[in-house]
Parts: sequence; C-alpha cells; structure tokens
Amino acid sequence: MKKFVIANGLSENATANLRKYGFDVITTYRNTSVNENIAFHSDISFLFDGEDTLFIASEMSEYENLMKDIVPCVIIIPEKIGKEYPHDVLLNCVPLGRKLICNIDTVSPTVLKYFKDKEYIFINVKQGYTKCSVLPVTDNAIITDDPSIATACENEGLDVLLLSKGSIKLNGFDYGFIGGASGRISRDTIAFCGDINTHSDADKIMEFLEKYSVKALSLDDNQLYDIGSIIPLFGG
Repeated sequence: MKKFVIANGLSENATANLRKYGFDVITTYRNTSVNENIAFHSDISFLFDGEDTLFIASEMSEYENLMKDIVPCVIIIPEKIGKEYPHDVLLNCVPLGRKLICNIDTVSPTVLKYFKDKEYIFINVKQGYTKCSVLPVTDNAIITDDPSIATACENEGLDVLLLSKGSIKLNGFDYGFIGGASGRISRDTIAFCGDINTHSDADKIMEFLEKYSVKALSLDDNQLYDIGSIIPLFGG
C-alpha cells in the first residue's frame, strides 16, 4: 500500500530518501494568496487531522480530486487565505491525539467546528504559526522553539522540549522553525529536512526522541531548512 506525504522544497536527496522509505511525495504548487517566501509551504495550504480528513485552502482546490483518491474525506475550507498574518494561518494548527494546538483567533472557523464536534480539547496559544513552530513526537509530547506554546502545552500536561532559535534556514527570514523543518512519518520515526546534527540543540533533541523510542531520520546532509512541514497523509 502506497504512503503519501505533502511537501515542497526538499532537496533531491531528501526526496529520494523518502521514496526509499516507501513514500510518494506530493509536491505543492504556489498559493498565490500568501507571501512568496511561504507560498509553497504545505502547512499554509493543507491540514491533515491525523486520521482520515484533509483540509485544503480554497485557493488550492485543484488538489481536491487527487486527494480524494488518497484520503477518505477532503474538505475545502470556504474562508479565503490572505497575504499577511494572521490571514495566512487559517490551517496552521496541530492535531495531537485528541487535542488541537492552535490560536483559536486565527484558525479557520470551519476547522474549529470540525474539531469541536469531535470533542477535541483545544490548547489555545498566542502563536498563529503553530504548525510551523511545533514538532509532534507522541500524542503527549512535542518539541517547539516558541516559549508561549511551550508554556500553554506544559499547562495542559504535555511533555515539552523548548529549543533555542536560529539553527534552521528559511528563505526571506532570519531563521526557520522546527515544525516546518520536519514531519512525523510514522509512530516511531521523524524525518528532518537536513541534518539534525546541525541544530545547536541536537543533543537535547536526540535525548528527547530517545526518551519516547522515536528515531530521527536526517533526509540529507544540509543545514536544517524550513519547507513548511512534511505532512503525512495516513493515520496511526
């Protein structure tokens, strides 16, 4: 059975390595509604609930038919994504077990209703670029480089590793973010865009992952780089 991920901006070696692990990479085209530096970022235009439902920005509705062959339920959100923050983060949130980490003031009302109807617990954070800033490790553990997210999640009983900023590249910005430079591709494997050892907190990251029996897969030997997340399209 084929497994799929959504990503754009991976190196040739990174893409080849994902394919070796059995993944087909669906490359996103540009979302012309947002800043050009994040226009290809998958976590701006797509949100997978971790089970069977994929949300797609209305501007990217051409993906609907393709995704229906991969994911049981596809929802095109009616809200329009805007060029500037906070209008560009309608889908930028993190389903985690039966919890949703998000800024409830910036996420799509369609998304909020969906997770509310499924009785998810909302962990409200100040950061609108939530998915960019969070790397899920397990359903009860995350890595983030955002102090406000760390505090909110710790208050809800999650185990949190807070990283220093600055070790991740992002074109057009001073630095990128850990969530945007990675993706959990199975229950026990996290793929990183670049070499995890280039992060200043690499030892802390590896220790935290080992605590949960999760492996780090460096997809190439570049400095870590933010592509707007690797989004897996399968549950479990």
